[in-house]
Amino acid sequence: MRDQTDFSEERRAGGVSWAMPRPRRSMTSRDRCIAVCATAESALRALTELARAAGADAVLAIHGWDPVALAAARERAKAYVLQGAPGRPGERLAAALAARPPGAPLIAVGGDPALRASPSVWLPAVPAAGRLARLLADLLDDDAAASAAGPPAAAWRRKTDLIIGDSPAIRQVLGALDRLAPATTPVLITGESGVGKELVARSLHYSGPRARGPFVAINCAAIPEALFEAELFGYRRGAFTGAVNPRPGAIEAAHRGTLFLDEIGEMPPAMQAKLLRVLETGEVQRIGASAGRVVDFRLVTATNCDLERAMRDGGFRADLYYRVHVYPLHVPALRDRAEDIPRLVHHYLAVIAAREHRPVPRMTPGALDKLAGHAWPGNVRELVNLIERAVLCAGEQAIDAEHVFVPERSGSPATARGTAPLMPYREAKARFELDYYAQLMQTAGGNVSRAAALGRKTRKEIYEALKRCGLTARPAEPASAAPRRRA
Repeated sequence: MRDQTDFSEERRAGGVSWAMPRPRRSMTSRDRCIAVCATAESALRALTELARAAGADAVLAIHGWDPVALAAARERAKAYVLQGAPGRPGERLAAALAARPPGAPLIAVGGDPALRASPSVWLPAVPAAGRLARLLADLLDDDAAASAAGPPAAAWRRKTDLIIGDSPAIRQVLGALDRLAPATTPVLITGESGVGKELVARSLHYSGPRARGPFVAINCAAIPEALFEAELFGYRRGAFTGAVNPRPGAIEAAHRGTLFLDEIGEMPPAMQAKLLRVLETGEVQRIGASAGRVVDFRLVTATNCDLERAMRDGGFRADLYYRVHVYPLHVPALRDRAEDIPRLVHHYLAVIAAREHRPVPRMTPGALDKLAGHAWPGNVRELVNLIERAVLCAGEQAIDAEHVFVPERSGSPATARGTAPLMPYREAKARFELDYYAQLMQTAGGNVSRAAALGRKTRKEIYEALKRCGLTARPAEPASAAPRRRA
């Protein structure tokens, strides 16, 4: 996930967008010529057919680094689609597309070297024709149509621009946002610290009918108790010493918009009662005022603690709990959606590059594997900080595993719960295979034919697995087995 400031800077600097643009219309203009580029002939043929199926008026097929074809594309192509491949031809093609004409969008498919071309949109795999058509339509939206529709909303206001990922857990969050965005139902967002609960709240606001209204965020854990009432409810002039001018509170400022109360479990009990009254009456009263003001806002709250337990322990009011807990929305921890790490990494590398006015750094597969093996107790916030450090350590080089300083796993939440920390996939698979075949051979009494029958495998597969795991057909003696007595 990402925050509003970073993405705004990225857009101004022309950086890479790792979120999928929202489809606005089909690609119907007859003057749109698409250049498809690939280093492999089979990939080039597939991309050409895909572009035609997506509705392109003309398709320029560029095989590898072809100066003549690239020059023709600079004159005619409205957009580029690239599927890169390792090797010098792919690197030269990526470098050529990185220097494409300003304003010509590029959709890149796959990993290196496609990412070196600074694409407008990155896709992990070749999309369907319909999806490609929607992406091109969004990227090539005509200026006349855009001006007729008025000034466009900031791109970061779309939920898929705020929330990065395509894992099942993230798709579930996006599906819930689709259901919740049009409503005014109070939402309680739960999740560990650093998962991006405020970004989910922002996407909920900007995807709904209150998007043109204010989004007011308050961190209940960061406000001193003595100042809490003034921050939340505001005050009139002369209400207390230092109240020289009247000031509206956060509730009043969120009128016709969304009020986001982060870490609501840290709200003082007295403020809980006052907030409950606002929710029941629809009015807020400033400190020192004699009359209330009508307010209309959507309440979105967040917490990383167990509110139900806090309610049972008396630390959180039961009546307020049932007010805010109308629709709970859980944001998954990063370790539960490890498949999203590459997209998050590439996005934040692009953001850092745009901020520092430098090319987008490249991260090697070894570095990505090291990131994937970490348990991420600090979630996305920890990932961003680690990427920042890796960029500094790598300098002008590609970011390799030696530049990624992952802390010890002993402090991870998984270890704290008494379970094994997350390990790299290959290591986990090898460990499982070793344990499985050792137990299988022991159960089969060392008989390969019987083991094959139990495991529903062939004898050849059993022998290959035993060799791979360093096992023999003779089962290991159980550690708890008692020594046999001699007759």
